[in-house]
Amino acid sequence: MMKRKDRTKRETSKKDVARLVGIVLLVSIVSIAWSLIDLLPVIGDPASPPNAHVSHIYIEEGPSETNSPNLVTGVLADYRGFDTLLETTVMFLAGFSVAMVLANRLKRHWDVEIFGQFKSFGGPAIRSIIPLIVPIVLIYAVYVLMHGEVSLGGGFQAGALIAMAYILYVMVAGIEIKSIKVTQHFAVCAAAAGVLIYALTGLLPLFFGGKFLEYGKLPLPLHTEELHSVGILLIEIGVTVCVAATIITILEAVLERKSIHERD
Repeated sequence: MMKRKDRTKRETSKKDVARLVGIVLLVSIVSIAWSLIDLLPVIGDPASPPNAHVSHIYIEEGPSETNSPNLVTGVLADYRGFDTLLETTVMFLAGFSVAMVLANRLKRHWDVEIFGQFKSFGGPAIRSIIPLIVPIVLIYAVYVLMHGEVSLGGGFQAGALIAMAYILYVMVAGIEIKSIKVTQHFAVCAAAAGVLIYALTGLLPLFFGGKFLEYGKLPLPLHTEELHSVGILLIEIGVTVCVAATIITILEAVLERKSIHERD
C-alpha cells in the first residue's frame, strides 16, 4: 500500500510539474508575440515595405517573369514558392498529428477491415443522386487544378474538392471503404507523396544549373515559358494530392476511432 501511495504521489507531482511548465511556456509565447505586434506593418498602410516595393514588382513584372496570367498563382507558386512548400508540409503534419493523437495501440490499427463500420446517412433519393454528383465534382476539381495558373483555382481548392467528393460518396452514398482500399495508413502516405512531388520539382533544377524551384531549368525538351507552366502545374499537383489526402486522413482517423469504440 505504501508503495502504491508513493507511486501515486510521484505521478501527481510529475503531472503538476508538466502543467506548470506548460503554463510557463504558454505565458512566455503569448508575451513574446504580444511584444512583437508593434513591429508588424499596419494593415493597409501604403507606405509599408510590402505595399511600397514588393506589390509593385508582383503586379508590374509578375506576369512576364512567372509566365502566369493569374497574379495569385504567380506569387504563390513562384515568388513565394518556398513558403507554399512549407504551407503544404504544415498541412501534411496537421493530418499526421491528428492520426497520431487519435491512434490506438490495437494490432488492427491499420487493418482495412475495421473501416466501413459506421452507418451512412440520407434517404434513398440522396443516395441515388450522390453517385451522379461525385463524378461532376471530380471533373470540376481537375478543371480547377489545370486552370489554376490562368484563372481562379489551384492545388488547395482542387484537393478540397477531391476530398469533398470522397466524403460525400463514403458517408452519404454508403460505399464500403474497404472496397476502394483507402486506409488511414494509405492516406498519410499519399499526403507525404504530395509534399515529395512538390519538393522534387524544386530540387530537380539544382542538378541542371538552376536554383530551387527555378522551373526554367527543368530537364524537359520545352521552351522556358512552357517549362515554367509545367513546373507550376507539377507543384500544384503535389499540393492537390497533399490537401486531399490530409482531409481524408483526418476523416479516417475520426471514423476509425469511432468504429473501434463501437465494436468494443
